[in-house]
Parts: sequence; C-alpha cells; structure tokens
Amino acid sequence: MSDARLLKCAGMVKGTGIVCDVGTDHAYLPVYLIKNKICSHVIASDIADGPLEAARKNISEAGYTEKISLIKSDGLMQIENNGISDVIIAGMGAETISHIIHDAAWLKSGVNLILQPMTKIPYMRKWLYENGYSIITEQAVKDEHHVYTVMNAVYSGTRLRLSKLMAYAGQFNLNDEASRAFAAHEAGKLSKISAGMSRTVEGSQLGEKLKTISEKLIRMSQGENIFTVADIYNAINKHAPFKIQEKWDNSGLIVGSMDMPVTRVLTALDITNEVIDEAVSCGADLIVSHHPVIFNPVKTLSPDMPAYRLVRNNIAAICVHTPLDAAAGGINDIIADMLEDKLKLNETRIPIEPFGSDGITGIGRIVYSEAGYDAENMAKILKEIFGCSVVRYTRGSGCIHRIAVCSGSGGSMLQEVMDACCDAYITGDIKHDVWIDAANSNIALFDCGHYYTETIAAGYLCEVIRANTNGICVSAADSNRDVVSYI
Repeated sequence: MSDARLLKCAGMVKGTGIVCDVGTDHAYLPVYLIKNKICSHVIASDIADGPLEAARKNISEAGYTEKISLIKSDGLMQIENNGISDVIIAGMGAETISHIIHDAAWLKSGVNLILQPMTKIPYMRKWLYENGYSIITEQAVKDEHHVYTVMNAVYSGTRLRLSKLMAYAGQFNLNDEASRAFAAHEAGKLSKISAGMSRTVEGSQLGEKLKTISEKLIRMSQGENIFTVADIYNAINKHAPFKIQEKWDNSGLIVGSMDMPVTRVLTALDITNEVIDEAVSCGADLIVSHHPVIFNPVKTLSPDMPAYRLVRNNIAAICVHTPLDAAAGGINDIIADMLEDKLKLNETRIPIEPFGSDGITGIGRIVYSEAGYDAENMAKILKEIFGCSVVRYTRGSGCIHRIAVCSGSGGSMLQEVMDACCDAYITGDIKHDVWIDAANSNIALFDCGHYYTETIAAGYLCEVIRANTNGICVSAADSNRDVVSYI
C-alpha cells in the first residue's frame, strides 16, 4: 500500500483487536493492517456493492478472508460494537464524517477515531469539539502534490468551542515539515478569500478577520509562538463569560497583562505557594485557577503572599470562579455528567438559581434519577465518584429521585433546593445550622467537600486551553491537591 494518507491512518491505530474501516477503498488499508499484524481482525464496510466486490477480490488474493469481514453498511448504521477498538473514516467530506459519527452512539465508549476529511476541515474540527470529542493528535501528510490531514480523536464528553484561528490551525506538531506546509497552505487560501471579501462593504469586516487568521497561521508555520494571555482569556471567556460573575466575585485577569506571551500554562483549583513553586520550576508564564488569587481587598503585601510571588516571578494569573460555576457546560454540568451513569439520571437539567432566560446558565443544577436511591447508598456512590476521603450526609426520608447539585460551598442555597421539591442536595462546606435545617426538613444533604466538588475545574480548563492553542504546554498542576489531611 503506497497511499500516504492510508499509511498515516494505519499508524494511528491504537488497539490490537478489531478495527473498522468505513468506506473501505478496495480493502487496501484492511489488508495492510492484517499483513503488518497491527490488529487481529478488520471489518471493512461500504454502502455500495461495487467497492465491496473490489474489496472482496483483493482480500481473497491476499489470503485474509478469515481475518477481514465485509459488511454493506451506511456508515456505521449496520455495524455493532463487538470489541471494536478503532474506527477509521478516510477519504470523505467532513459533513459526511460528522453524520456517521453522530449516528453511532457506541463510539462514545472510548473507541479510537481516525479521521481523514477531504473537505471542510475547519468544520470537522469544530464539530468534534462541540459534540464532546477531543482531538488527541493531528498529523499532516504529503501525497504527490497534495497535503492532507489525519486526525486522531476520542470522546471526552466535554463540549468545547474553538476559536476561528484554531478551527483552521488544528492540533499539528508544527516542528514537522508536512504540518508547516499544511498551515501555510491554509493561510494562502484564507488570504485569497479575505482579499476577495474586502472588495465589498459587507464582507470587509469578515475579510479583515480572515486576513488576521491567515497572518497568524503563517507565523505559526514559521515556528513563531503567537499566543498571549489575551488569547487564553478570550478562549475561557467563550466558555465561562466573565461578565456573568457574581458582584462579590473577583474573576478575570488578576495578575499580569494581556499582551504577555505564553509558552506554558498550569491550571489549578487554588493558586497556592506550592502551585507557584511548580510554575517557577517548570517555567510556566500563566496560571489559570478557579478560585481568585486575590479575593478580599489587600491592604499590605508580603513576600510570602501568592500574589506578590506571582508578580516577582513574572507569572500571570487568570481566575474564573463564579462564571465557571454558572456557565452551561461548566463545573455543575460536569458534575451532572459524572453522576449520570451511576445515578441513572435522565436528561433533565435546570439551574437552582437561573441567570437570564436561557434556562441553562445559573448556579447549581437540578437533575432527576430514574432509579431512585436511599441516602446511604448514594453517599457510597458519591464517595467513589468524587474520590473524597469522607462524605457526610443526613438520611432524609424516602427514595431519592429529584437531586440538586452545587459545587463548592452551596449550603446557603438549601432553601431554594427545598422550594424546588428536591429529595437530596449534593454540595460541600456545610455549616452546622444548615445540617439542622436539612434534618428538620427531611432532605438528604451530602457534603462531599469543597475541594473534591471543584478540583475538576483544573482538568476542564486544561481542555479549553489545549483546544484553543497550539505549540504551548498546558497541564494541571501536580501540586493541585487537597491541603487538608484526614484521619
């Protein structure tokens, strides 16, 4: 097999069991996979009889009729997931690929996706992230006079929005010659489009945006780091708008300036001195945290204060507190996702305290369990889900179906939860008087700890930043930990 595109696809196969090749091309790729012992079995599918007959002939000539199965299928509609580890969809348009993925819910069970779209590549990237898939790696490949891209993606469940720049730039390793050529090619196309649009009044504004993206792509293809604190801020702002923060909050850029260049980012729940030590050690320019590094007004600064140390070490800090609590897809939706399978939740999700009229944005979430649980069993499940050392709870009364969730310290919202006729409330940092009110009202109240219900912010922020940058190192701080010890 000499097709460089298909060779690149073969190189991204992760499993050693069953691989599915959708829209197989004469079964060239399946034969290559079996011949080189990359996997033990291949399902080769196509919607048309002609390609399947050509594939059957090649499989027979190669002597692999027992190791390659042929199935006539519209995408993945007629294929069941019986041990399939990898699915390859190559040589189709992005919209066709997205429809195939959308119609196969079983791909969300950790199946490794290898995608090679021929058209509308920015659309493919945006669709994947918006539908809960993450691009693990992306590699360009030259084949004669063309440069193609091959994407390796997997379902993460986190729905993200890409900037226009990253929809065009992709997740390439720009130290690679083919990847640089692809970026330069995309830049050239955008430059031509923007020049044409700039000739009209209506298109001039969009044309200027495309021109800016084109210029940034060229700089990226030349190995230049183009990302600043402002780029990270804007990416976060799309997912958790800073304007929706509570009046008492202090979210936003707390330390540093927007034009500071960024090469490495650490994320954390809190910016502790230990996290700053790690940032200094690994050369991070920016820390993005959930809790504000400056919360209450500061009247004096001493050398051991985190804010002082950030400035001294030229490290910027972006903090996204209540915007991430309230945002659609933010912390409370992530918790609902974590609870969904274990508690058999239906699709009902409404804020405890709504913001605006969209019915999605707001503090906390109210969900519904189809199965129903008693308080003791639910406490055990929550301890497993959050990984906390202890879960404190009141028993309430009866079977738990309607459940409220609020990350962090949500005890002050108990009355709103009871007014919403909830059977249980999951939060952290419960004060004694709130426990008494819950016991008197026969509601099951669960304290899973402030840290354990919010440390997920570090991972989520990593995903947001990774998706919207290229060439910078992003990781959750190893020192992001619960500072409290338990016996």
